[in-house]
Amino acid sequence: MINYIAILTFQIMFNIFKVLEIKFTYENQLNRLLINSVWINLVSLASVYFSLDSLLKGDMWVLPFYIGGSVLGKWIAMTQMDNLESKLFIFFRSKTEKQKRNVRTKTN
Repeated sequence: MINYIAILTFQIMFNIFKVLEIKFTYENQLNRLLINSVWINLVSLASVYFSLDSLLKGDMWVLPFYIGGSVLGKWIAMTQMDNLESKLFIFFRSKTEKQKRNVRTKTN
């Protein structure tokens, strides 16, 4: 059971990092992109290791966890990451940034 949870977790993380990779590339944030690439490689190695090890032993229950983690990770990255990021970093923004954001949200 721990193996399934590890595969699910690594797949979720992998897909979140892949979506962030696209975001950082689009925003031309090279430093964040390079650090993100390291995490992508580490997480993908772990995910592939655990899933292939189980598959080669004949355990087909790995597939739903692998695919489910992929779908869940993309859903989290696409729907929850911006909301989470704005909540976490709201304390670090200046007052003028907060005022600009409030004006933008009121007009939309």
